[in-house]
Amino acid sequence: MPRFRLVLLRVPKERVMRPSMRFLTRLVGAYGSAGVLALTACSSEPSERQLPTIEDFITRVTTGDGSVEAVLRTGEPPAPGSGEAPAYSAMPLVITGGGSYVTLSNLQPFGKVILAMDGVENYWEITLPATTPSADIIYSVAPRAPMMSFRARYAVVVDGALSPYATQGVQVRQVGVGDVQVSVAWTGDSDVDLHVTDPNGDEVFFGQLQVPSGGRLDLDSNPACNIDGVNNENIVWAENAPRGTYTVVVDYFDDCGVPRSDYVVTIQRKGQPPLTFTGAFIGPGTPVGTQQMTFTY
Repeated sequence: MPRFRLVLLRVPKERVMRPSMRFLTRLVGAYGSAGVLALTACSSEPSERQLPTIEDFITRVTTGDGSVEAVLRTGEPPAPGSGEAPAYSAMPLVITGGGSYVTLSNLQPFGKVILAMDGVENYWEITLPATTPSADIIYSVAPRAPMMSFRARYAVVVDGALSPYATQGVQVRQVGVGDVQVSVAWTGDSDVDLHVTDPNGDEVFFGQLQVPSGGRLDLDSNPACNIDGVNNENIVWAENAPRGTYTVVVDYFDDCGVPRSDYVVTIQRKGQPPLTFTGAFIGPGTPVGTQQMTFTY
Protein backbone atom coordinates (compact mmCIF):
# COMPACT_ATOMS: atom_id res chain seq x y z
CA MET A 1 0.00 0.00 0.00
CA PRO A 2 1.49 3.42 -0.98
CA ARG A 3 2.47 5.79 1.82
CA PHE A 4 2.10 9.57 1.72
CA ARG A 5 3.97 12.21 3.65
CA LEU A 6 2.25 15.47 4.65
CA VAL A 7 4.61 18.43 4.47
CA LEU A 8 3.67 21.76 6.07
CA LEU A 9 5.37 24.87 4.75
CA ARG A 10 5.67 27.89 7.01
CA VAL A 11 5.26 31.12 5.05
CA PRO A 12 7.05 34.09 6.63
CA LYS A 13 4.68 36.70 7.93
CA GLU A 14 6.20 39.42 5.78
CA ARG A 15 5.33 37.45 2.62
CA VAL A 16 1.59 37.48 3.35
CA MET A 17 0.10 40.36 1.37
CA ARG A 18 -3.05 41.84 2.80
CA PRO A 19 -4.34 45.37 2.26
CA SER A 20 -4.53 47.40 5.45
CA MET A 21 -7.92 48.06 6.99
CA ARG A 22 -7.38 51.81 6.68
CA PHE A 23 -6.67 51.44 2.95
CA LEU A 24 -9.81 49.32 2.39
CA THR A 25 -11.98 51.68 4.43
CA ARG A 26 -10.88 54.66 2.38
CA LEU A 27 -11.44 52.82 -0.89
CA VAL A 28 -14.95 51.75 0.12
CA GLY A 29 -15.76 55.37 0.89
CA ALA A 30 -14.43 56.53 -2.47
CA TYR A 31 -15.57 53.83 -4.87
CA GLY A 32 -17.92 51.41 -3.13
CA SER A 33 -17.36 47.72 -2.45
CA ALA A 34 -17.38 46.74 -6.15
CA GLY A 35 -14.46 49.06 -6.84
CA VAL A 36 -12.52 47.69 -3.88
CA LEU A 37 -13.01 44.10 -5.05
CA ALA A 38 -11.79 45.02 -8.53
CA LEU A 39 -8.68 46.70 -7.15
CA THR A 40 -7.75 44.14 -4.51
CA ALA A 41 -8.49 41.00 -6.49
CA CYS A 42 -5.57 41.62 -8.87
CA SER A 43 -3.27 43.42 -6.45
CA SER A 44 0.10 41.93 -5.61
CA GLU A 45 1.43 44.96 -3.76
CA PRO A 46 2.72 44.67 -0.19
CA SER A 47 0.41 45.54 2.65
CA GLU A 48 2.33 48.79 3.21
CA ARG A 49 1.36 50.27 -0.18
CA GLN A 50 0.25 53.87 -0.03
CA LEU A 51 -3.26 55.16 -0.53
CA PRO A 52 -4.15 56.40 -4.01
CA THR A 53 -3.12 60.00 -4.61
CA ILE A 54 -4.92 62.67 -6.57
CA GLU A 55 -2.13 62.58 -9.20
CA ASP A 56 -3.29 59.06 -10.10
CA PHE A 57 -6.44 60.72 -11.46
CA ILE A 58 -5.74 64.43 -12.06
CA THR A 59 -2.27 65.42 -13.29
CA ARG A 60 -2.58 69.18 -13.86
CA VAL A 61 -4.90 72.03 -12.85
CA THR A 62 -4.88 75.59 -14.22
CA THR A 63 -7.07 78.64 -14.45
CA GLY A 64 -9.47 78.63 -17.37
CA ASP A 65 -7.11 80.68 -19.55
CA GLY A 66 -4.11 78.54 -18.57
CA SER A 67 -2.21 81.51 -17.10
CA VAL A 68 -1.87 80.11 -13.55
CA GLU A 69 -1.01 76.54 -12.54
CA ALA A 70 -2.17 74.90 -9.35
CA VAL A 71 0.30 73.64 -6.73
CA LEU A 72 0.16 70.04 -5.57
CA ARG A 73 -0.18 69.81 -1.78
CA THR A 74 0.63 66.56 -0.03
CA GLY A 75 -1.32 64.93 2.76
CA GLU A 76 -4.97 65.11 3.75
CA PRO A 77 -7.06 67.91 2.20
CA PRO A 78 -7.88 70.70 4.66
CA ALA A 79 -10.98 70.34 6.80
CA PRO A 80 -14.08 72.09 5.45
CA GLY A 81 -15.13 75.42 6.90
CA SER A 82 -18.57 76.77 7.74
CA GLY A 83 -21.09 78.61 5.62
CA GLU A 84 -22.17 77.83 2.08
CA ALA A 85 -20.30 75.63 -0.38
CA PRO A 86 -19.52 77.22 -3.75
CA ALA A 87 -21.81 76.54 -6.69
CA TYR A 88 -20.27 74.78 -9.66
CA SER A 89 -20.93 73.89 -13.26
CA ALA A 90 -18.78 71.00 -14.49
CA MET A 91 -18.63 68.27 -17.11
CA PRO A 92 -20.11 65.07 -15.62
CA LEU A 93 -18.00 62.78 -17.83
CA VAL A 94 -14.27 62.78 -18.54
CA ILE A 95 -12.05 60.52 -20.63
CA THR A 96 -8.68 59.03 -19.74
CA GLY A 97 -6.00 61.49 -20.85
CA GLY A 98 -8.62 64.19 -21.49
CA GLY A 99 -9.62 67.38 -19.72
CA SER A 100 -12.54 68.98 -17.93
CA TYR A 101 -13.87 72.51 -17.59
CA VAL A 102 -15.23 73.69 -14.21
CA THR A 103 -16.86 77.02 -13.34
CA LEU A 104 -17.06 77.93 -9.65
CA SER A 105 -19.11 80.78 -8.17
CA ASN A 106 -19.53 82.07 -4.64
CA LEU A 107 -21.56 84.75 -2.86
CA GLN A 108 -18.33 86.37 -1.62
CA PRO A 109 -15.22 86.92 -3.78
CA PHE A 110 -12.53 84.28 -3.31
CA GLY A 111 -8.82 84.18 -4.05
CA LYS A 112 -8.00 80.45 -3.91
CA VAL A 113 -9.56 77.20 -5.07
CA ILE A 114 -9.01 73.74 -3.58
CA LEU A 115 -9.58 70.66 -5.75
CA ALA A 116 -9.61 67.39 -3.80
CA MET A 117 -11.13 63.93 -4.12
CA ASP A 118 -12.98 61.70 -1.70
CA GLY A 119 -10.84 58.93 -0.22
CA VAL A 120 -7.64 60.10 -1.91
CA GLU A 121 -4.45 61.62 -0.54
CA ASN A 122 -3.07 65.03 -1.67
CA TYR A 123 -4.94 67.90 -3.31
CA TRP A 124 -4.50 70.76 -5.75
CA GLU A 125 -4.45 74.41 -4.64
CA ILE A 126 -4.64 77.28 -7.10
CA THR A 127 -4.15 80.96 -6.24
CA LEU A 128 -6.15 83.18 -8.57
CA PRO A 129 -4.71 86.39 -10.05
CA ALA A 130 -7.34 88.41 -8.15
CA THR A 131 -10.31 87.82 -5.89
CA THR A 132 -13.47 87.11 -7.84
CA PRO A 133 -17.01 85.79 -7.29
CA SER A 134 -16.63 83.42 -10.26
CA ALA A 135 -13.67 81.53 -11.73
CA ASP A 136 -13.02 78.87 -14.37
CA ILE A 137 -10.52 76.07 -13.84
CA ILE A 138 -9.51 73.18 -16.08
CA TYR A 139 -7.95 69.91 -15.07
CA SER A 140 -6.17 67.14 -16.99
CA VAL A 141 -7.09 63.50 -16.38
CA ALA A 142 -4.29 60.93 -16.10
CA PRO A 143 -4.01 58.69 -19.20
CA ARG A 144 -3.92 55.63 -16.95
CA ALA A 145 -6.60 56.80 -14.53
CA PRO A 146 -8.70 53.92 -13.17
CA MET A 147 -11.83 53.34 -15.21
CA MET A 148 -14.40 54.16 -12.58
CA SER A 149 -16.33 57.06 -11.17
CA PHE A 150 -14.77 59.40 -8.64
CA ARG A 151 -16.03 62.26 -6.49
CA ALA A 152 -14.35 65.61 -7.00
CA ARG A 153 -14.52 68.17 -4.19
CA TYR A 154 -14.31 71.94 -4.73
CA ALA A 155 -13.79 74.59 -2.04
CA VAL A 156 -12.83 78.26 -2.13
CA VAL A 157 -10.90 80.47 0.28
CA VAL A 158 -12.51 83.77 1.34
CA ASP A 159 -10.42 86.12 3.51
CA GLY A 160 -8.25 83.21 4.60
CA ALA A 161 -11.19 80.96 5.56
CA LEU A 162 -12.03 77.78 3.67
CA SER A 163 -15.61 77.14 2.59
CA PRO A 164 -17.39 73.78 2.81
CA TYR A 165 -16.73 71.44 -0.10
CA ALA A 166 -19.09 71.03 -3.03
CA THR A 167 -18.97 67.42 -4.22
CA GLN A 168 -19.43 66.25 -7.81
CA GLY A 169 -19.70 62.71 -9.11
CA VAL A 170 -17.55 62.29 -12.23
CA GLN A 171 -17.70 59.36 -14.63
CA VAL A 172 -14.45 58.25 -16.28
CA ARG A 173 -14.60 56.73 -19.77
CA GLN A 174 -11.62 54.80 -21.09
CA VAL A 175 -10.30 55.73 -24.54
CA GLY A 176 -7.12 55.11 -26.50
CA VAL A 177 -3.90 56.54 -25.07
CA GLY A 178 -0.29 56.24 -26.17
CA ASP A 179 2.53 58.20 -27.82
CA VAL A 180 0.28 61.07 -28.91
CA GLN A 181 -3.29 61.70 -27.79
CA VAL A 182 -5.45 64.71 -28.67
CA SER A 183 -8.91 65.17 -27.20
CA VAL A 184 -11.56 67.85 -26.91
CA ALA A 185 -14.28 68.17 -24.27
CA TRP A 186 -17.02 70.79 -24.37
CA THR A 187 -20.11 72.12 -22.65
CA GLY A 188 -23.52 72.36 -24.26
CA ASP A 189 -25.44 69.88 -26.40
CA SER A 190 -23.71 70.82 -29.65
CA ASP A 191 -21.70 69.06 -32.37
CA VAL A 192 -18.00 69.85 -31.95
CA ASP A 193 -15.60 67.97 -34.23
CA LEU A 194 -11.92 67.24 -33.73
CA HIS A 195 -9.43 67.09 -36.63
CA VAL A 196 -5.71 66.29 -36.31
CA THR A 197 -3.24 66.34 -39.22
CA ASP A 198 -0.03 64.37 -38.67
CA PRO A 199 3.48 65.39 -39.83
CA ASN A 200 2.92 63.42 -43.05
CA GLY A 201 -0.05 65.60 -43.98
CA ASP A 202 -2.72 62.96 -43.31
CA GLU A 203 -5.83 64.15 -41.47
CA VAL A 204 -7.78 62.14 -38.88
CA PHE A 205 -11.41 63.20 -38.45
CA PHE A 206 -14.95 61.79 -38.69
CA GLY A 207 -14.57 61.42 -42.46
CA GLN A 208 -11.29 59.48 -42.19
CA LEU A 209 -11.16 57.48 -39.00
CA GLN A 210 -7.62 56.15 -39.45
CA VAL A 211 -4.47 57.17 -41.35
CA PRO A 212 -1.36 55.16 -42.41
CA SER A 213 0.79 56.54 -39.57
CA GLY A 214 -1.50 54.81 -37.05
CA GLY A 215 -3.60 57.75 -35.91
CA ARG A 216 -7.27 56.98 -35.36
CA LEU A 217 -10.45 58.60 -34.12
CA ASP A 218 -11.81 56.26 -31.45
CA LEU A 219 -14.48 58.49 -29.90
CA ASP A 220 -16.95 60.68 -31.79
CA SER A 221 -19.75 62.49 -29.95
CA ASN A 222 -23.03 64.19 -30.87
CA PRO A 223 -22.73 63.54 -34.65
CA ALA A 224 -25.25 65.57 -36.66
CA CYS A 225 -26.83 66.69 -33.35
CA ASN A 226 -27.63 63.13 -32.25
CA ILE A 227 -26.88 64.09 -28.66
CA ASP A 228 -25.28 61.27 -26.64
CA GLY A 229 -24.20 63.22 -23.54
CA VAL A 230 -20.53 62.26 -23.93
CA ASN A 231 -19.26 65.65 -25.22
CA ASN A 232 -15.74 64.32 -25.83
CA GLU A 233 -13.80 63.31 -28.93
CA ASN A 234 -10.44 61.54 -28.99
CA ILE A 235 -7.69 60.92 -31.57
CA VAL A 236 -4.69 58.79 -30.68
CA TRP A 237 -1.43 57.39 -32.02
CA ALA A 238 -0.98 54.43 -29.66
CA GLU A 239 2.62 53.73 -30.69
CA ASN A 240 5.24 54.72 -33.25
CA ALA A 241 3.71 58.17 -33.69
CA PRO A 242 5.58 60.13 -36.39
CA ARG A 243 7.93 62.86 -35.20
CA GLY A 244 7.25 66.42 -36.25
CA THR A 245 4.51 69.04 -36.16
CA TYR A 246 0.82 68.17 -35.74
CA THR A 247 -2.06 70.52 -36.53
CA VAL A 248 -5.24 70.44 -34.45
CA VAL A 249 -8.51 71.92 -35.66
CA VAL A 250 -11.61 72.21 -33.47
CA ASP A 251 -14.68 72.71 -35.65
CA TYR A 252 -18.07 73.90 -34.40
CA PHE A 253 -19.95 71.81 -36.93
CA ASP A 254 -23.41 72.59 -35.55
CA ASP A 255 -24.61 74.56 -32.53
CA CYS A 256 -27.68 72.25 -32.32
CA GLY A 257 -29.67 75.15 -30.87
CA VAL A 258 -27.46 75.98 -27.86
CA PRO A 259 -26.15 79.55 -27.48
CA ARG A 260 -22.60 78.69 -26.37
CA SER A 261 -20.10 75.85 -26.06
CA ASP A 262 -16.91 76.20 -24.01
CA TYR A 263 -14.22 73.70 -24.87
CA VAL A 264 -10.85 72.43 -23.66
CA VAL A 265 -8.34 70.65 -25.89
CA THR A 266 -5.88 68.35 -24.12
CA ILE A 267 -2.71 67.14 -25.82
CA GLN A 268 -0.81 64.23 -24.29
CA ARG A 269 2.71 63.40 -25.55
CA LYS A 270 4.61 60.43 -24.17
CA GLY A 271 7.08 61.51 -21.49
CA GLN A 272 5.91 65.15 -21.46
CA PRO A 273 3.39 67.12 -19.40
CA PRO A 274 -0.03 67.72 -20.97
CA LEU A 275 -0.81 70.81 -23.03
CA THR A 276 -4.24 72.44 -22.78
CA PHE A 277 -6.05 75.03 -24.88
CA THR A 278 -9.43 76.53 -24.15
CA GLY A 279 -11.96 78.61 -26.05
CA ALA A 280 -15.64 79.16 -26.72
CA PHE A 281 -17.99 78.96 -29.69
CA ILE A 282 -20.89 81.41 -29.64
CA GLY A 283 -23.75 81.85 -32.09
CA PRO A 284 -25.82 79.84 -34.56
CA GLY A 285 -24.88 78.42 -37.94
CA THR A 286 -23.35 75.36 -39.58
CA PRO A 287 -20.43 75.56 -39.24
CA VAL A 288 -20.03 78.67 -37.08
CA GLY A 289 -16.28 78.54 -36.65
CA THR A 290 -13.04 76.68 -36.24
CA GLN A 291 -10.00 77.02 -33.99
CA GLN A 292 -6.52 75.85 -34.97
CA MET A 293 -3.36 75.09 -32.98
CA THR A 294 -0.09 73.19 -33.57
CA PHE A 295 2.27 71.14 -31.42
CA THR A 296 5.46 69.15 -31.89
CA TYR A 297 6.20 65.58 -30.89
